[in-house]
Amino acid sequence: MDAQQFCGMQNLGHAANCSCGLYAIEEDQFSFVSPPSNFQFGGERTVIVNVNYSGFPANAEAAFDYAVDVWASVLSSNVPIVIDANWTSIGGGVLGFAGATTYRRNFTGAPMSGTWYPIALANKLHGSDLEPSQTDVECTFSSDFSWYFGTDGNCPGGQYDFVTVVLHELCHGLGCIGSADVNGALGSIGFSGDAVIYDEFTEDNAGTDLTSMPNNSATLGTALTSNNVYWNGALGLDGNSGVRPRLYAPGSWDGGSSYSHLNDATYPAGNVNSLMTPFLGSAEAIHDPGPIMAGMFEDMGWTFNSCEISNVTIGTQTSCNPATNQYTQEVIVTYDDPPADGSLTVNGFVFTITSSPQTCVLTLASNGLTLDCNVSFTEASACLFSIDDAWLAPTACCDNLRLVSVNSASDQIQIKNFGTCPVLTGTFQLCNDGACATISTMTLISGNIFLSANATLTVQWNAFAGANSSGNLSLHEPGALLGDATKILDFMQWGMTGQGEESTADGAGKWVAGTFITDLPPFNFTGSGINYGVAFWDGVTPPCSIQSLTTGTQSPCNEPDNTYTQQVIVNFISPPASGQLSVHGQLFSVASSPQTVTLTGLDSDGLPMNITAFFTANTGCALTVNSLFAAPLLCECPGDFNGDNQTDILDFLLFLADYGCTSSCVADLTGDDFTDIGDFLILSSLFATQCP
Repeated sequence: MDAQQFCGMQNLGHAANCSCGLYAIEEDQFSFVSPPSNFQFGGERTVIVNVNYSGFPANAEAAFDYAVDVWASVLSSNVPIVIDANWTSIGGGVLGFAGATTYRRNFTGAPMSGTWYPIALANKLHGSDLEPSQTDVECTFSSDFSWYFGTDGNCPGGQYDFVTVVLHELCHGLGCIGSADVNGALGSIGFSGDAVIYDEFTEDNAGTDLTSMPNNSATLGTALTSNNVYWNGALGLDGNSGVRPRLYAPGSWDGGSSYSHLNDATYPAGNVNSLMTPFLGSAEAIHDPGPIMAGMFEDMGWTFNSCEISNVTIGTQTSCNPATNQYTQEVIVTYDDPPADGSLTVNGFVFTITSSPQTCVLTLASNGLTLDCNVSFTEASACLFSIDDAWLAPTACCDNLRLVSVNSASDQIQIKNFGTCPVLTGTFQLCNDGACATISTMTLISGNIFLSANATLTVQWNAFAGANSSGNLSLHEPGALLGDATKILDFMQWGMTGQGEESTADGAGKWVAGTFITDLPPFNFTGSGINYGVAFWDGVTPPCSIQSLTTGTQSPCNEPDNTYTQQVIVNFISPPASGQLSVHGQLFSVASSPQTVTLTGLDSDGLPMNITAFFTANTGCALTVNSLFAAPLLCECPGDFNGDNQTDILDFLLFLADYGCTSSCVADLTGDDFTDIGDFLILSSLFATQCP
């Protein structure tokens, strides 16, 4: 593989074709070719384009960014494209000029061997950056003209549309440029013996490939100035309804314009393919590369997103099916030039691409919600169409959800489906004291969000205020607003307020105003299912539970006996009426929760402590927390006879020397004035102990 620098200091002699200029015509055209129909500035892109600006005013940069985004919306590449853009005085009626900074040939992934590719295209085909130390396109724009920097195509008379000029020049830098030249009567193509990819698709009026003609010959020179040079790539022809696109090839060679443009007479101002002609009139705006250029780029190896979804129509909707609680919705998609691979997606449903217009049938849950419609192709993500609030789903026809249990201590709520079909419950809402949340946002403890008939699910709602001294809980259909009596499915209330959503439940016939469970939490509230009202709810004291163990104050190590104390905070509900609280084997009288107990006489050994708490009258009401806290280090160092802050083999040797001592013994660890087997056992237990 090798690289060829066509422009700048390493130019090999064909400067006219390395930077193709666009010339200004002082004649108002008052024409506008709008961007591709699906183009939305800043939308999702399949290529990244980075621009290094030099000398640009802010309004010129903004217009340049818009033009870059038009190209980014139709090209695909896994390799970012980097552009150097310069703003300076040019003169000579040239609006701007551009070219690829480097060409590469014979790289891995090149479709044609012995052929030069502009670096941005070479990178795309190779799959990674072949020239990471340099940019891909260099372009220069004249500061001498009266520019229109708007992006709406409404260019006034006497001004030149800057977006159009940037689109044109970037097209050259990305590949719309050949290597042909005419010197005197002799025509030539190629550099260092090889043509560029653009040259491989050019032919004369008779259909003879220009690259097959003798190089540096009058034959080739005549062809290049014949006013009859055409593009013969299959996709370029498709973009021109099967007709060969005609290139600009005037009778006199026009360096910088001949051969690397479309013919201006064939594609005049206002024509959808007029962007790449060599001249631009004032008040002429072209914001679409055009179908011919799209085909030419694809012939050369670019992936060009010419796909267009022109319309989406919402078709027939069936009613809710009681057996499944589902309905079907037709969506009719009209499109052009879909990608050859991949699928059509509608609201996440995947369909095989057939022909336009294509009818897609979605099977959805009946939930009464308004749905948006989002259509796209998996292999052309920029080809998309969206409709907000496209249709309204029918309401559920087989669900019959009820609250059956509420644990106001653990914040767990049980719901049962008394209906005849499964229900997707994720968008149903629970509301408590003015706060609402969907079931899908809660922690699922048991059961399934897709709730079968006669099945139950339990969720934990951490924001549930049920442990307060008063409160209420209501179950609502999807999309319900707080206080919407038509959407309330079930309701319960406890405490002494008589407020909250009671009036809502009363209005919906779910409750009788002024009645509620007067017992205060914590309780399990258990309902009888399909019935409503306070008469069908009972407050049941929840079972004993130690819910958490946390740490309080820890004392430092006590020097006389190397012990310490540790506070443990025990949080529990429904303790037994008799017995004691056991924490790490130490017993305490039961008080109110949370209860703080102090563990005493713990060994200062620096080790993590596993703590178990339980009630002696109900040993099953227990909780163990591993490594709840760590003990402090020893503050005294028994067994360290040589004073090196550890008990090791040297201390054992000193012990043996003192063994049998009967008075003032150095190794007396028991305090009985003897050094004997009792001291040995203590020393053995202390072996390898580290001291502070």
